[in-house]
Order: sequence, then structure tokens, then C-alpha cells
Amino acid sequence: MAKNYKEDFDYSYAISQTQDASKRQQLLAERQNKIDAEGLAGKVPSNEAVATWNGEYRPYSVSSGSRNDSSGGSNALMQLYEAAEQARLQRFEAAREHIRQQLESNLSSIESDYTAGMTQTDINARQSAVYNEEKLAALGLNMGARNASATSGAAESSRVALDNQYRSDLNALGQARLSARAAAHSAAADQQAALEQQYYSAAENAALQQAQMQLTQLNADRDYSLSLAGLTGFINGTPTLSWHNYQLNANQTAAQIASDSQAQAYEQALNRWKTSGYVQAGDAAILGVPAGTPTADVSYQNANLALQQWKAGYWY
Repeated sequence: MAKNYKEDFDYSYAISQTQDASKRQQLLAERQNKIDAEGLAGKVPSNEAVATWNGEYRPYSVSSGSRNDSSGGSNALMQLYEAAEQARLQRFEAAREHIRQQLESNLSSIESDYTAGMTQTDINARQSAVYNEEKLAALGLNMGARNASATSGAAESSRVALDNQYRSDLNALGQARLSARAAAHSAAADQQAALEQQYYSAAENAALQQAQMQLTQLNADRDYSLSLAGLTGFINGTPTLSWHNYQLNANQTAAQIASDSQAQAYEQALNRWKTSGYVQAGDAAILGVPAGTPTADVSYQNANLALQQWKAGYWY
């Protein structure tokens, strides 16, 4: 497979030495291919940094994304938030498991209390039956066999009273059991709702904080890039308008200096012609007339007029 970059080529230097925007972009693309292919990420300056290099001005870092490695500070920040989210989720699951276990414990305790209550109700019922038998016997009455008809009205009334009390006690135990289970489930549900509300509120606040920090980082990176662009004249490898203006002004200044120097040389040559009365050999090329031409020649008048026009048009 053909490589889309040059192996033995200093891309960073080449990028810093060219002012052509398209050429810089091509070099940056090939350099990135080399970084990806040879696993150089984090070992050399990132393209984001090299894109600002200009001549000998070569800042290593441009933003938080290129100060440490190619993954950038934003990825490190994301990892911190993910770790915090995992820790918060673990605490949430642990608290939810605690609520579940507490509910099971409460329900088990309710069932134990209900079973003990049933046992005690049976004991009370038997004790009441024995007491009533003894009471009726003292009166000369007989309860009769438990599965047979009562032998007297008093015995019948006593049996009914005992049966009603037993059923009432059983009903009270059942109602207490149901109420206790309902209360336990309700308490667990309230705890679960409060826990979820706390968890989602914390997650929402964390997400908002993360978004705000990323926005702050984005603005900081943008401001830093713009500030650096003002120093280097390039942003992401593309020349800025200020750089174009600087180059234009530099070219205009150079042209002005050259024009001023030419006019000054012409004036000095014309003065020597006037002083000596003829054109010297070294001034012939500057004045555009043959060497030895006297001042009486019309060429002198034309040269003097040209100098005056030159001063009026180019000197400030």
C-alpha cells in the first residue's frame, strides 16, 4: 500500500517556511497522515500547534487540546466526569440495594410477629376454654364435648363468646399484618423515590457543570488561537487578514524605498552633471544619456524636468 506522506521529510520546517495557504494545508494533511501511520501522536507537536509556526516563531502548544497529547484536555475532562458518574451510580445502586434489603428485613420481622401472634392467640383461646370449663363446673354445669352440642344455654353462650373472641383476635392480627406490610412497602417506595430524585438531580447538575466548563474551555481555546494568530499570522495553517495586510504594506514600503532610492541616485547624478559640465561614465546608465554629454545639450534640460516630475509624484 502506497504511503501518502514522505518518510524522510521535515514537514514542520517546511510548514514554517511557506506562506502559501494551500501549500501549508497540503503539508499539514501529509504530516497528520505520518503521525497517524507511525503512531507519533503525543510524541511530536500536534498539527494544531505546527499550523501556527511561521519562520522561527514556533510555539509548541496552541490550546488545551495540544498541550499534553493528541487526545486533548477535553478528553481528560470527559474521563474525570465519567469516573465521577460511575462512582455516583455505584453509590446509587448500593443505596437502592440497602433499601431492598431493609424492606425484606422489615417484612420478615412482620411475618415473625404475625406467626408469634397467631401462636399466642391459640394459647389464649385454649386457656380461655379451660377457664370457662372450670367456671361452669363450679356452677354444676358441663361444657360438653367440644364437637358435640352444648348441654346447657350457659355452655352454648360461653362457646359462642370464646369463638367470637378467637375470630376477633385472628382478624386483628391479620389486619395488623397487612397494615405493617403496607407501611413497610410505602416507606421503601418513599426512600426509593427520594434516592432517585437525588441521583438524577446530581446527574443533571453534573451535566450542566460539564457543559459550562466545556463552553468555557472552548472560548478559552478560541481566544488563545485568535491571540496566537495575531502573533504568527496564521490560524489552522491559513494566513490571517492581518498577515495579508502586513505583506501588502511590506511590499508597498519596499517599493517606496526603491523608488525613493532611485530618485535620490538620479538627483545626485544630475548634480554631478551640472557641476562637472558633462555626464560622467558612472552616471550615464542612471541618467539614460551617453557619457560626456554636456550640460548645454537639450538632454540636460529634459533630465532636470524629469527629476522635478519625479519629486512631485513620488516624494512625500
